[in-house]
Amino acid sequence: MTTYSVGAEPRCFALVPCAGTGSRAGTLGPKQYQPVGGQPLVAHTLQALAKVPRIAATLVVLAPDDIQFEEDLGEGETEHLWLAKVGGATRAETVANGLNELRARGAQPQDWVLVHDAARCLLRPEWVDRLIDACWDDEVGGLLALPLADTLKAEEPGTERITSTLDRTGKWAAQTPQMFRLGLLAPALAFAGEQVTDEASAVERLGHSPKLVRGDYENFKVTWPGDFALAERLLASQQRGPEVRAFVPAKDFAQSQRFYADLGFSQEFAHGDIAGFRWGQTAFLLQDFFEPQHAHNFMMHLMVDDLHAFHAQLLRKGIAAQYGVKISEPEQRPWGLLDMTLHDPSGVLWRVAQRMVG
Repeated sequence: MTTYSVGAEPRCFALVPCAGTGSRAGTLGPKQYQPVGGQPLVAHTLQALAKVPRIAATLVVLAPDDIQFEEDLGEGETEHLWLAKVGGATRAETVANGLNELRARGAQPQDWVLVHDAARCLLRPEWVDRLIDACWDDEVGGLLALPLADTLKAEEPGTERITSTLDRTGKWAAQTPQMFRLGLLAPALAFAGEQVTDEASAVERLGHSPKLVRGDYENFKVTWPGDFALAERLLASQQRGPEVRAFVPAKDFAQSQRFYADLGFSQEFAHGDIAGFRWGQTAFLLQDFFEPQHAHNFMMHLMVDDLHAFHAQLLRKGIAAQYGVKISEPEQRPWGLLDMTLHDPSGVLWRVAQRMVG
């Protein structure tokens, strides 16, 4: 059993409830083991979490009689993947039992726990990083969610007839992961009881207001039979085809690598005078090459889901002072985009805009 020593600096753990039967999905067995894109559904979920460096370990909470996980996924417990057959009759009980297991393995009250639905199999590491960045210094924690776009109707129970139209203003659809400290989430679940359907609801019942962090439409929960086909299509669309990468110049190669890592990019490789960086579907090659006129006339364009959150992250990290670069405030442009500019240490100009949602 892996354990951690007690420390003041909080860590992140992921907790994946995986003890359900998936009765609404119309499958013969638990939906988390149904094949999607050639793999069990839950395998995609765990692969995404494994790509988030700040997650120290992921605990999968299984039903007490589960024998399918290791058979279908072909792996047991590892250093960063923990298994516990302590699932309960409800989601709340399963999560609570999982928190107890994390305590037994050395997790401390100040540590963050990211609870994620096994059935949200299209999760992307950058969404998890966005949540961690937004909640790390928050007193409560938060969750990925989306503002409601559809008109809401209320039904007379059992009639399938509309009784009223509800105001959707200020209403969000909750997603996962949901990120709270172990020392807050455990008592919140104990106080709220077993009928709460997500962790944020339990925290709310203690009088707290979790932070809403913008999620993504693709982060849906596979629930109904038709959802499996949709997940298949979306997974297929994520497969990489041909891509174009710009060569971005660097005056100080080591400093530029640190700069882009602090910006949010993941370094894929570094070989000789070339380093590859990627963030979601955006990728480029950093080159140990500098010619002032070239660098100062070089521009890149980046689209993000939440520009204000991105800008706040730059300020929180002190990017401008640390690297001696210019960062502008987000501004609504006449052509319809909310965007901002920043320069890298070599003078390369980046225009960063908020993705428009149709």
